[in-house]
Amino acid sequence: MDELTAALKKKDEDMRAMEDRYKMYLEKARDVIRALDPKLNPASAEIQSLKAQLSEKDKKIIALERECEQAKLREYEEKLIVTAWYNKSLNFQKMAIESRLSGRANSILPPGQSFLAQQRQVTNARRTMSMNVPATSSK
Repeated sequence: MDELTAALKKKDEDMRAMEDRYKMYLEKARDVIRALDPKLNPASAEIQSLKAQLSEKDKKIIALERECEQAKLREYEEKLIVTAWYNKSLNFQKMAIESRLSGRANSILPPGQSFLAQQRQVTNARRTMSMNVPATSSK
């Protein structure tokens, strides 16, 4: 009887050991399945999410680069317009000055005189005229 109980205990221990090994193998098989199946692998889902975020940010970067390039082109175009406007107004101003100077060349004043020399002559002419005009006296 003791032999039978000892044999029974031994069989129970063997069964427990086999059951433990079976559970260990089953857990390893589950790990392999999780690693291979992307739907069940949460790390893989996280990787996919990060890839999607990365591609979204790349698209955003490309759009911002395009906007920056367009802003630079607009700024360059505005500078060209301002420069053209400045040059055009400068040409008109030169033409106006030349027309005024050509009008003065036809006047009494000599054409080679500077503006200040012309002003001095006008002032001197006024002085001489005021000296020549006798003062009127009231009676």
